[in-house]
Amino acid sequence: MSVIEMPAWAVPNGATPALIDFGGVLRPSTGGALLRVDRQGSRYKAGLTFPPFVDPVQGRIVVSRLIRAKRMGIRVEWPLIDDQHMEDAAVDGVGQAGTTLKIRGLTPGRVVREGFWLSIVRGDGQHFLHNAGGEVIADAAGKAALPLSEMLRWPFADGDKVKLVRPMIEGIVDGDEQAWAISVEKFVSIEFTVEEAA
Repeated sequence: MSVIEMPAWAVPNGATPALIDFGGVLRPSTGGALLRVDRQGSRYKAGLTFPPFVDPVQGRIVVSRLIRAKRMGIRVEWPLIDDQHMEDAAVDGVGQAGTTLKIRGLTPGRVVREGFWLSIVRGDGQHFLHNAGGEVIADAAGKAALPLSEMLRWPFADGDKVKLVRPMIEGIVDGDEQAWAISVEKFVSIEFTVEEAA
């Protein structure tokens, strides 16, 4: 069963993103120094709001997809603060881990800036959201070693897609129930929280 994807025209107009940190702090009982322990698995979630859908067809489609997403999972565009002015790229090489991702397929000289968002698409189509942890410039071959703000969560294959134009968050719709609002004018308003499942 495939995950439900919101239509391209269903773009959030507000978001409350959060990092779910799988690391922790060790606090010695004897009063020694604190020790930060990073662990693989940190991921994102976001409470998303959408502008009212004034077209009844769009409202009907979005509600239907949201209902199915409760059991199938959802993929929705990650709201960007500004236009990243990027093209999509690809994973460059296998066996990558840690907080650096080697990518290829960029325009030579293209700058990936600190704070840019990207989703890496595994071979089965699942998106993993990441944040650029520093600025990097693509070399003459269009390659770059991109620092990440968090650890890679999967050993991606060579050639897996790296979405810099329209990064997506994919996961589960949080909560035991899901509601939407219908105004007197029959406009449909929705909001929900999506949390990455992997």
